[in-house]
Amino acid sequence: MLLTAQQLFLPLRLLYILLMTRMLQLAYFLPLSDRCFMQYFCLLIPILIGYFLDEMTVGVIFGSILWLFARELGKPRQEEHDAKLQNLEKEIELLKLRLTALEQETVHDKAEAGQARKLRAVLSEHADDIQTTPAPLHEKVEPAATADNAPVEPHIEPVAAPSFATPVPSVSAEPSVQPEPSLYADSVETPAQVSAIQEDERKQDAPVLQTSSENEVPMSSENTSENIDTESRETVIHKEEGFDFKFSENPIVAWFLRGNPLLKTGIVVLFLGLAFLLRYASERIYVPVEMRYLTVAGAGLAAVIGGWKLQSRKREYGLVLQGFGVAVMYLTSLAALKLHPLLPAPIVFVLMVAMVVLMALLAIRQNAQIMAQVALVGGLAAPILVSDGSGNYLVLFSYLSLLNAGVAAIAWFKAWRPLNLTGFAGTFAIAALWGMQSYTPQHFATTEPFLIYHWLLYTFIAYLFARRKLTESREDTLAPVADNATLEEIWNSICSHGLRVHVLDHTLLFGTMAAAFGLQYRMVEHWPSADAFSALGFAAVYGLAALLLKRQQGLYILRQAFFALSLLFLTLAVPLHFERGNTVILWTVESALVYFFGLRQQRPHMRLGALVVYLLAALTQMSGYQEGESTILHGQWFTTLLTLFGGAAIYLQWHLYRRKGSAHWEHTLQNATLCAALLYTSILPLLFFAERGIIIIFSALVAAWAFCRGKGKSDVFSTFALGNAIFILLFQASINNESNGFLTHWHLFAAAPLLFAAAYMLQYSRVQTEASENQGKQDQTLPFSQIAGWAILVIALMLGGFATYTQWTGEETLFIELWALPIFTTLLLLVNRLNWKELFQTTLAFLPLFALHFIGYHLEHLWTAAAALPLAAATVLNFVILNNRRTNAPIGLHKINIIMLGILWSLWSGMYVGELVDGVWSQLSWLAVPLIMWVVLHTQRQRGFFRRHQAAYQHSALPIAALASANWMIWTNFSTPFQPAPLPYIPLLNPLELACAGMLWFALKSLPEALPAEYRRVNAPGVAALAFMVISAGVMRLWHFYDGITWRLDIMLQSFGLQASLSVVWAVTAIILMVYGNRRKLRPFWITGAALMAIVVVKLFLIELSNSGGIARIASFIIVGVLLLLVGWFAPVPPKAVENEEDKA
Repeated sequence: MLLTAQQLFLPLRLLYILLMTRMLQLAYFLPLSDRCFMQYFCLLIPILIGYFLDEMTVGVIFGSILWLFARELGKPRQEEHDAKLQNLEKEIELLKLRLTALEQETVHDKAEAGQARKLRAVLSEHADDIQTTPAPLHEKVEPAATADNAPVEPHIEPVAAPSFATPVPSVSAEPSVQPEPSLYADSVETPAQVSAIQEDERKQDAPVLQTSSENEVPMSSENTSENIDTESRETVIHKEEGFDFKFSENPIVAWFLRGNPLLKTGIVVLFLGLAFLLRYASERIYVPVEMRYLTVAGAGLAAVIGGWKLQSRKREYGLVLQGFGVAVMYLTSLAALKLHPLLPAPIVFVLMVAMVVLMALLAIRQNAQIMAQVALVGGLAAPILVSDGSGNYLVLFSYLSLLNAGVAAIAWFKAWRPLNLTGFAGTFAIAALWGMQSYTPQHFATTEPFLIYHWLLYTFIAYLFARRKLTESREDTLAPVADNATLEEIWNSICSHGLRVHVLDHTLLFGTMAAAFGLQYRMVEHWPSADAFSALGFAAVYGLAALLLKRQQGLYILRQAFFALSLLFLTLAVPLHFERGNTVILWTVESALVYFFGLRQQRPHMRLGALVVYLLAALTQMSGYQEGESTILHGQWFTTLLTLFGGAAIYLQWHLYRRKGSAHWEHTLQNATLCAALLYTSILPLLFFAERGIIIIFSALVAAWAFCRGKGKSDVFSTFALGNAIFILLFQASINNESNGFLTHWHLFAAAPLLFAAAYMLQYSRVQTEASENQGKQDQTLPFSQIAGWAILVIALMLGGFATYTQWTGEETLFIELWALPIFTTLLLLVNRLNWKELFQTTLAFLPLFALHFIGYHLEHLWTAAAALPLAAATVLNFVILNNRRTNAPIGLHKINIIMLGILWSLWSGMYVGELVDGVWSQLSWLAVPLIMWVVLHTQRQRGFFRRHQAAYQHSALPIAALASANWMIWTNFSTPFQPAPLPYIPLLNPLELACAGMLWFALKSLPEALPAEYRRVNAPGVAALAFMVISAGVMRLWHFYDGITWRLDIMLQSFGLQASLSVVWAVTAIILMVYGNRRKLRPFWITGAALMAIVVVKLFLIELSNSGGIARIASFIIVGVLLLLVGWFAPVPPKAVENEEDKA
């Protein structure tokens, strides 16, 4: 521990007093809306801080004093605020009347000016009652002598007029106002009556200018605008505009706050109090255990009786009291079994069930749903609470059956949905828990009847709920959905025609279905086809239920829900019973026929279902393939062929008859269908051929998909053409490629021309026409087919070059490094002769492909000096390609290529050169490439190639090289240092620190020109931070080499000599910054130095101070103290005015 508790608490106490003083100031200057909160804040925070400092009494005293002061300080401003608010409300009332007068002037004829004089007389007569401001706070508007002796009204300017309002003209001395006819009566005498009559008229006729309190904006006169408090104005504006902030409330908190929260709080407190009383009595007064339980149970019974008596007068009070009493008796019975074995388990179970029945009867009699729900929870918990672990599941399920029969009986009379859901969830949860722990196939005969019973029972309860709800609703007859309807319209139509499950208790209906079938599936999964027959049984029950509901009126929605569930289980029975192949065949044929009839009958929902079923069949078929022995894959070719033809038939029907008028969802699903058909077309050859024959067939498929892309304008064909080409490349890389003679790779000679043809068709057939048609449009996005054509062209070049090269050498290891150089050199020579633009631009992919192969090769092979030869040739070829103006390489490619070259050369330098040398020289080998790039890009920035592409190299590549060098600097300064053998380690003159110093100097010189304007301000601070890190690391290396301290942070920080050295070096650095800032009148430098000096001082007290009696502590304190005195004398903080003058200059 560096500081004692007293040393730590002394500054905290001072801070405590300052904080209290500041809070007292805030209590006065805070807005009125926050002052009430601040008063309690002033009370609470001192108490908490006092508790933390072990000064609880002082905290309470301080908090009370601050609370009183904050309250008293707020009173004057509160009174002033109330006065201003009243004045502002009066002013608004006057402005409303005047604005009404202006509105009437724009609506009615000016000829009836005599009627308007009556209105102005009324306003003048009551001007004193609603004057703008009182005399003590505002200046009064002096009346001017006019023909009618009417007072001159001040000029009114709107604070903010709404966008829909008509501009309001200024009120002249004698405005011509035409009021509503209702204002003509002589009985209009007060402004309130005028406002009420005009409000009634505005409700009948559409107003020209809205003046309701919800939309109008308060106005202020010129004579009073300066004296109206901004805070009051905002309060009135919010009040007038009627802002209403609503938040979603927590249901538990809402239940507690609604009704009688004091009652509910009292019940909780009373319950706890009784528990504490019993504990106290048990410790001090000897009472027999039996008497204790009888007393508590009697109290509960008394609460039930009292609640029953009181519920007629105060319902909520009585219900809460009854629930409290039953809960006390319920828990008392449980405690008599678990805590003190006074009663046997059967008797306790009977008592608990009796409590449940009592509460249920009370709930039904008093129509208290929450009480019934609590009783049901207690009933479900009773067998679990009193269980003795004997595993008598028949008793458990019999009890649950009786309990749920009671739920059904209540559901016959009451539509209490939460009660039904509670019984369903609890029953099936208990059943599932028992099934996971104890079920075996031998239990099937005894448990299956209970499962069927509860499934049918809760389905019947859902029917009872739906019958009560649906008989009150009416069914609509809706028009059929349009043939090109959107997915949302189809869904809305389905919901409108009957699948409106929100009308039903859908959670109970479908939850019961899912839970029951899930348990049934687990119970019969060990028997073959039992799950399929179970699904048929479920389908039969739901279908029979739908037929039984056919004659009942008003249950059309529930009948459709039962039919849907029946169809669902019929569809599910097919894959459960049949094998995968037969399921796919049935679903594929079904989907093709349904789509055909949906197309003929213009039923979009039928087509939607057919497409979904086909896609499910296609997904199911994917699991039917395995790795073959004589072929690539092994599987059923007939099922594959049928899936292919089914998808093709659906797509062709749509393409010929519905493609132009289809909705977006059908386009999307048809593209997915086409993907499935093309996928199985590609899979089919894999079932018959192996290796080289596959490459030729897939190359033909690539050409076929490219041709179809030109005819069909679908990028799905382009995607599969590219995918098949990539498969060819990967497959060729995976087979045995050893050269055993002439034309060993003949299949590549046959595949490469087909891939070239595919690339040409993708880029020059109809796709080229589409691109020329879109030249005048703003959207110049390249078609995906052209991108795919580029990739296929590259793959063709790779395969053709590989086949050609291996005819003479057969050494793929050498080819991996050299294959791209002769091919792309040849392409570069032909660039000016060919008219295939994409072929020109394909050369831009040279370096990325070369980099991938180069790095991939050296992941498994050692780095050698010979690797520099192809790397140097690739570097030269890359810049020749980028310098070709016909290729028009984008700026981004220049950036990517220079980064890749830097990575490749850095890997070669670090992995090869770094292995030849040791120590710090190995670390320096990783710096060589980024530093050389940095220097070259800076010195050659105004020459030829680099000048034409300054955005890529000067403004992007140079900062990246600098950033890489900075990362190297951070890495080397924090990693384990090495001796610069054979040289000795000399501080500041060793290779590592010299390299860091050179980079820091070069960064200050080169980066300001390279960085964008918004980042230049961070250059100097960043370099300074790196320099500070290098200096600190140098001090640590000095102690590591000369004092033998282990290079580990926790060990080095324990050295007080090192700590003292760091303090002195940091202090000297801080003084340099402060002196420089003082001499140059630059406050940021001085403040940075001062902050660093503050860190040194804090470090002295926290670190060096703990070294009691050590010479390092003495030296660091003395040196830092002297330096502080010197800097305080010679380099004080520069004034702000001087800095501002320099900034202006």
